Amino acid sequence: MMRFPMTVLRVVTLEPALLVSFVLTVVVCALLPPALGLLAFLAAAGVLIALAIGQLEVPAIAALTRSRPATAAELQVMAPVLAELGGRGVDVDALFVRRRQVPSIPVAMAIPDRAVVVTPGLVDAAYRGGVTAAEAAAAIAHAVGRRRAIRPRLELAVLAATTPWRLVVATFRGVGRAFAWLPFMRLAWTLRGVVGVICIVQSVAEGRAAPGILGGAVIALTYLVPAAGRRIEARSEAAADQLVVSLGLGSVLAGLLRRHGHPMTLERLQRLETVVEQSQRPRLHLVHG
Repeated sequence: MMRFPMTVLRVVTLEPALLVSFVLTVVVCALLPPALGLLAFLAAAGVLIALAIGQLEVPAIAALTRSRPATAAELQVMAPVLAELGGRGVDVDALFVRRRQVPSIPVAMAIPDRAVVVTPGLVDAAYRGGVTAAEAAAAIAHAVGRRRAIRPRLELAVLAATTPWRLVVATFRGVGRAFAWLPFMRLAWTLRGVVGVICIVQSVAEGRAAPGILGGAVIALTYLVPAAGRRIEARSEAAADQLVVSLGLGSVLAGLLRRHGHPMTLERLQRLETVVEQSQRPRLHLVHG
């Protein structure tokens, strides 16, 4: 299987999101009164420039991740966890806590300038003893490893710029779930590639190649973008697992995952631990006389 560089995979997933977000922003601004639309467009551009040069980071992180800076009490609860991480060479300078506990969101996410966003459930579990400091540190280290593997540039600016795209995707997913019960809905989505080919052939035959090619390109992106996203996910997960193991927290995270039922991740962690243990064993050198 061909192994594409992470940069190429990131371009495949980000370029459509940036393009669609830009078009939606222009359309929305064009629908507003001229003066208000121009002001809104300039304000959006100013915010993106400020984020790109490292300004407005705290409010941007809070808004984009639906979180808030950790309170003094939460910092006190998480102090042993942060100390555990610091002792292993992973520094966290800022801690944010999400405003809501959502099951589909990871317990920790690393963001720019050594900041981490955690769920209120992780803080509560650390306070009540549901997880140890080492287990919470392993979960946060895994999030740091994922970000190191991806190495995003201008992360906050890109997150802000692609907000319209994420809203559209969330809307379509909601509509899809609402109408998933309709007959042939899944079949129609499965056969979208055939529809794309027919669209291109018919448009070329009628002398209107551009609309058909554009429609075919959009359908092709429905295959390429998820595939690139899965590749990024797999590589970042593997790199994060490797970091956790290298920090000596592999078995700790494996135990945590075992308790919460993540067999695939656990299997990968156990395999990595075996490789690390084998690499640390002293090698025997045979001397032939």
